[in-house]
Amino acid sequence: MRLLIVDDGHYVVEYMKHLLDWKTFGIDQIETTTNSIEARDMLNRSQIDILITDIRMPEVSGIDLLQHIHKHSLPTKVIILSGYSQFEYAQQGIRLGALDYLLKPVDKDDVEKAMSKAIKNIIKTRPIQPVAWENFDGLGYLLSLLGENEALRKEFDAYTEFFRGHRFCCFKVEGFTQEHVESLQRAVGDKLDRLVWAAGTQLAAFVPEEVAGELTTQLDHSVVSPPFSLTDRKVTRQMFYGFFLSEDVHYDDFIGLFNPSPSCGEWESAGNIIKKYERIHLSKQKTIFLMETILYVYLADKNRDASETADWIFNRLRDPDELWSTLTDRVSRIRNNKQMSIQTIVDKVQKYIKDHLSHGLSLDELGKVAHLHPVYLSKLFKQETGENVSNYISRKRLEKASRLLQDSELRVNDIAQMVGYKKNQYFIQLFKVEFGVTPYQYRRNMIHK
Repeated sequence: MRLLIVDDGHYVVEYMKHLLDWKTFGIDQIETTTNSIEARDMLNRSQIDILITDIRMPEVSGIDLLQHIHKHSLPTKVIILSGYSQFEYAQQGIRLGALDYLLKPVDKDDVEKAMSKAIKNIIKTRPIQPVAWENFDGLGYLLSLLGENEALRKEFDAYTEFFRGHRFCCFKVEGFTQEHVESLQRAVGDKLDRLVWAAGTQLAAFVPEEVAGELTTQLDHSVVSPPFSLTDRKVTRQMFYGFFLSEDVHYDDFIGLFNPSPSCGEWESAGNIIKKYERIHLSKQKTIFLMETILYVYLADKNRDASETADWIFNRLRDPDELWSTLTDRVSRIRNNKQMSIQTIVDKVQKYIKDHLSHGLSLDELGKVAHLHPVYLSKLFKQETGENVSNYISRKRLEKASRLLQDSELRVNDIAQMVGYKKNQYFIQLFKVEFGVTPYQYRRNMIHK
């Protein structure tokens, strides 16, 4: 799905772009613009699934974009951004069909809730797309049947509809050969051969009921399950877990495991996965939980290895306690890669602060360095470092002052000026709070050590 973020402030679009892991919502393409006229043209040129737009912009407002979507019957779902003083505009936007509005500065949890609402609305209203077999991802389809990600399931609705009226069997062979693989692929045909997976020492597949019996005769040591319909998700899950993983699962086993939904940003954190996993005691619920983690990794990791994923699903999930450490390590790497762009911004600001401690270092000044609005920079900095910008600046100034008191013979007044304090008495007061002694006492203590 495609997301378009529109705001006349560059800082807002950059902040929004990095706020969530959009892939967990099924967003695989993000467009941003600070030009609302260009945004209207983008809506015309290609399908935008979700639009997040400021309500008030020069020339073309968010209301104008909403009216344009309504006039041309575009399928785009709209979330609007507004300030407190623009509440009447936000109400007007809701009347025009916007799904939700967010008050600036936006909160991460609020954006997640609004996106979940938009995804559910898309799933309800989007027509079934024609089947495109050249794009059929068999492993992704399997995970869409087994997992909780509604957006992923919607992507495969056309294939599931195509399978309606057909019944399938789970199939496996231990210790297979290449001849087994080729025989199985020939038997199921050139469309369903993507539902055949070589997973470690096991050859696994979903095969049509009509060829299942023949395959067990042809291929030594092969086993098939009773037939079932892929359109019945509950039965598909029960059959899969029972046949491949020897787990007797039921609908109740899934309840409460995924709160909040796996599409939410909480799953970006390996720490959260560890905490949740350690609270689960039943083996089958551990297996179900880790299947969802595999789905997250599959969607979020651009460098994923399909054969490794298949091995996790069909083999290593049999021992969830052994697999979970591998998965949490992988989630940590994904999270770290995502954080790199945000961390780059924070690193840039921290370096600027270090090099300009004698400056006033206002949020406005730092916002220009980061190309972010001061309010958004402040939230981002606190989110990433756990420390307010002002506290960080004060700490760095006093750390430098302590070094200068030890390593130089500069007067205290000069040191105060060098680290950005114009009033000597204020500097002395802050220094005493931080170190428990005045700058003069600190220097004397250092000399006599």
